[in-house]
Amino acid sequence: MSAENQNWFELKEVGGSLWHFRFMLWITCHLPLPVVEFLVAVVCFFFWLGAAPVRARSKAYLKRLYALQGRNVPPFATYRHVLSFALSMIEKLLGWRGVIPLKNVETQGDDLDMLVEQLDRGEGAFLICSHLGNMEMLRSLTGYGKIHTHRQFTVHPVVDFSGTSKFNALLYELNPDLMNTVVDANKIGVDSAVGMKDWIASGDLVVIAGDRTSANSTDRNVEMKFLGETANFPEGAFTLASILNAPIYFAFAIRKKDFDIRSSYEMHIVRAKTSFDCSRKERSARVAALVQEYVGMLEKHCLRHPYQWYNFYNFWRKNF
Repeated sequence: MSAENQNWFELKEVGGSLWHFRFMLWITCHLPLPVVEFLVAVVCFFFWLGAAPVRARSKAYLKRLYALQGRNVPPFATYRHVLSFALSMIEKLLGWRGVIPLKNVETQGDDLDMLVEQLDRGEGAFLICSHLGNMEMLRSLTGYGKIHTHRQFTVHPVVDFSGTSKFNALLYELNPDLMNTVVDANKIGVDSAVGMKDWIASGDLVVIAGDRTSANSTDRNVEMKFLGETANFPEGAFTLASILNAPIYFAFAIRKKDFDIRSSYEMHIVRAKTSFDCSRKERSARVAALVQEYVGMLEKHCLRHPYQWYNFYNFWRKNF
């Protein structure tokens, strides 16, 4: 299979040896952020020149997005996409070091207050995020007690570690306590689902991305039109929502300025209209409705911030 058509978990982790990531951490810790941005831009340019498969996968996404707007892909758009992703990795390191202040996160007048009130009552929730923007923002802020609520709570992310082992090892070194709350997406079973129910009942959050299939369940998908063409979204994340039957929210944390890691962030928290207070017979239709809600929001934010969606594989290929 060509590299352009491989699924995300079949691709090798970009970045080489662990020392490359350690060097990234060193410059993040010791150099001014404008210098870090300059160095990242230079390194990314040379990486982009030699990474034809990455350029092709980026263009497959950008072409669909700009076609929906009646535009051609701008020159160097794939480079901007790669650069934005590299800056997001720096951004994650900053978050896991606890240096991003809560004041840099701007609320959007959506359903955040509803979620805060719910958490203050000791009631948890199920959040569906994406690979748009910084999906680690909520976890890194709460890990350092930077929250809007009056009571402390824990974020339990459901994560597939396939293809990101080196970078995750670095995050573990930065803050082991944050990594210890993670649920391995490839090991979810009855016991872990019961544990998630208990966490939510005790007032915690369970968070999962809804825009990548699990490496162990590539055939369980929901077809949905995304950026003008049918794509496969993972059924598992949304089926898990139906099993847990907890309040469901969509969460997006997006840099306001795509190429500035000193930028403030937009935190979007929206309560899903779909619930699962229904019979088992109706559940599959409700799952499809929840996916449709999610895809509509994801598409809206991708159109506003096209360079911040970091799924560098052919999302629209069939049978993935």
